[in-house]
Amino acid sequence: MPSITYNRTDSQQPQSILVKGYVVRPGLHILTYEQLKLLREQTQHHSQLEYLVSQGVIKLTG
Repeated sequence: MPSITYNRTDSQQPQSILVKGYVVRPGLHILTYEQLKLLREQTQHHSQLEYLVSQGVIKLTG
């Protein structure tokens, strides 16, 4: 099942991230494959999101 895990490890990280109309907040989010694909594509164009994924703050699985 595709999911996002968003772990805020410090207060400098955003409380939520807006990606093409989707609001991603800390916690576990179960997504459809289409949503996860969209999110993966957006990561390449969203420097803050890309940074958080590379730091392991946001984990995309599925």
